[in-house]
Amino acid sequence: MKLYGAPLSNYFNMVKHALLEKGLEFEEVELRPSQDPGFLKMSPMGKVPVLETDKGFLTETDAILDYIDEAFPQHALFPRDPYARAKVRQVMKMQELYVETPVHNLVGVLFNREIPQHVRDATQPAAKKGLAALGRLVRFNPWICGEEMTAADIFVFYSFSLSNRLTKQVYGWDMLQEIPGLAAWYQCFMGRGVAIDIVKSNKAAVEALARNKN
Repeated sequence: MKLYGAPLSNYFNMVKHALLEKGLEFEEVELRPSQDPGFLKMSPMGKVPVLETDKGFLTETDAILDYIDEAFPQHALFPRDPYARAKVRQVMKMQELYVETPVHNLVGVLFNREIPQHVRDATQPAAKKGLAALGRLVRFNPWICGEEMTAADIFVFYSFSLSNRLTKQVYGWDMLQEIPGLAAWYQCFMGRGVAIDIVKSNKAAVEALARNKN
């Protein structure tokens, strides 16, 4: 398999973590989002990550995570019980739609772009509402959906790695303090060997971006 993307992308990092967590062999190919016609044949929206398999290309992180877990069942990332599996996906979707999506409106700050005041005013209340909903679902026992680490842990961790950076930069607001147990869980996950290396690569990419801006 080949994984296309770049360490600046939190979604690329989710898929990379899942592949490493399951002990799968893959080639990492650094590639940026593009509307180049050749790339659009691999990724219809020109987005990363892209996973190249022996049957073709896959995009959209949740679809890739599903494929990885079903094709390579060792070290399962989703519970086998249908209800428990659906709860994992529910947490992932809650984070994606109601926490990260509104906060993503602030991403311009990483490129020294001015965030319009109406965006600043709307984003924080929307994210707070999403966080409150997320807080009603998570369990931290010790993982986000219970006793076993799942794809929800991977997804939510890397989602917050970007989203929380944005809210700290724009508002001085640490979202991890909004849900009891969230900050402790985040630090615990960050201590995993796989996460340490990926976070280090992401940090280097962010620092390189900052140097290029200056």
